[in-house]
Amino acid sequence: MENNFTVHIFGYGETQYIKEKVNFKTATTNLTKVQPLLDAIWLQKSSDVEGGDEYHAVNVFNYDRKQWQGKDKSKDNASFSPKGRGKDNASFSPKGKDDELVDLIDELVAEITRLIPKE
Repeated sequence: MENNFTVHIFGYGETQYIKEKVNFKTATTNLTKVQPLLDAIWLQKSSDVEGGDEYHAVNVFNYDRKQWQGKDKSKDNASFSPKGRGKDNASFSPKGKDDELVDLIDELVAEITRLIPKE
């Protein structure tokens, strides 16, 4: 389990991985572990989320915050953060290694890491 990283999954077809001294982008089609994570995050949306499952970006900040930015900006409720807490519904904390999202994030990070060219 890695800390201090960010993953951006962009709706236009790229995925970016950022951590200390690494800023790597690849085509999302190169990654088999993206869709299972997207599906798991989408399933955690609240019933008032509008705009369908198309996204502008899905962001993962460490394990602490996941954010789905809906593509349909004309809908006020097109974006969400799963299991949000606080008035802006902006963040949640997984309950440890057994959390499904943590495992899926680990699998995606491992897959991306294997693609990063060695210096």
